Amino acid sequence: MAQNFPTQPDVQLENAPLAEVVCQVRFPPILRISAEEPTAFQDRIRGAFPLVDLEHAFVLRVPGPGATDTPSAEPKASIYRFHTPDKQTTISLAADFFAVSTTAYSHWRDFALLLSMTHEAVEQVYRPAYATRIGLRYINRLTLSNTGSKTIGELLGILRDELTAPISNPTWGEPIEMRCRLVLPDGAARLTMGTVFETLGVEPAFVLDLDYFEEGQLDLAGLVERCTRYNETIYRAFRWAIRDDKLEIFKPRKKEPSK
Repeated sequence: MAQNFPTQPDVQLENAPLAEVVCQVRFPPILRISAEEPTAFQDRIRGAFPLVDLEHAFVLRVPGPGATDTPSAEPKASIYRFHTPDKQTTISLAADFFAVSTTAYSHWRDFALLLSMTHEAVEQVYRPAYATRIGLRYINRLTLSNTGSKTIGELLGILRDELTAPISNPTWGEPIEMRCRLVLPDGAARLTMGTVFETLGVEPAFVLDLDYFEEGQLDLAGLVERCTRYNETIYRAFRWAIRDDKLEIFKPRKKEPSK
């Protein structure tokens, strides 16, 4: 059960290993989003997200051996991407979803404000009936450089043995890659804990990918409060994954004494 992760005090990390945070809300397709430019939506977010581009997606179909058909590209629904001036934070809008993502995460309260603004704009302009999936995802990437580790063994030692046991087994020496996906129930919700170890990139890395989501016919009222609960569970899972005596590597910020 995802709720079995112990509760931990919220500690802001100055050197958090977060690569990206994404919240996506899927809903039944709204044809208006595909049929016209989202000018009214843009007007509501343009102050913080002045840049925009349009992404055209295609599905490439390649005939099998012996077939006489020629390869074809079938267009999919377009996605509008609205960016902050530094392009580190993006709002995505398509006929069946909206999403907020950032590679410059600071604190949940800041991300929640952006999510609230986006949700309010979608509600005012398009009024989706309900959500079919709501998910919050934190992608952590631990490397030698951002953890100050000198060896792969030192890097893996930051994490609990349960996550690194397949790599640390001496039977097969030094593996070059590992991928694992663990899905934990939490009532009607799910927490997917993905772990990836790779050595073929610029430098060895261990990725801890935490994705908490619900599916069904979900009420969009109270979206931010719902995602705040998701965030709390993800944080507990992250703190469980990191050894207590290694948290200092990420430079926890000391809370100022109350006046």
